[in-house]
Amino acid sequence: MKNLNANFPNLKIELMTEGESDGLILLEQSSGGNIDRVAIHPIHIRHMAEKMGLIETNDPTARKTIAILARRMLALNDRIIHMAYWLTNHSDSKHADLSYEQEYALATSDIAAEFCAELVETETPMMTPTPAPTVRASLIPSPTI
Repeated sequence: MKNLNANFPNLKIELMTEGESDGLILLEQSSGGNIDRVAIHPIHIRHMAEKMGLIETNDPTARKTIAILARRMLALNDRIIHMAYWLTNHSDSKHADLSYEQEYALATSDIAAEFCAELVETETPMMTPTPAPTVRASLIPSPTI
């Protein structure tokens, strides 16, 4: 057995390498004079890690759902950026004070960009994120009254 303990008090973690137990992970903890043991197969650990969101899933349905949601987020992000750009550069600021709407659109654009920041390229071409133009508050024309 190979000791895998990472300084957890009263817990012994060992990789079993003998016979039918080969590949299992043995957790052993003593408490109040009792010794409790649990043998876990690596597939169980992977399953728990997937369910807790610690690692990417191998489930094809989940992958498809993630791809669909990512594609929709990127499309929404593009539309929000376009709206912010349009309000910033093509609004009639000479006749109406649209500063609230312009600032709100810019803030929403920043939020959308953050939501899409970690979308990664996958095998689906539609999932490839493209760098979005950044709309800056300095581009907002000052309202003229």
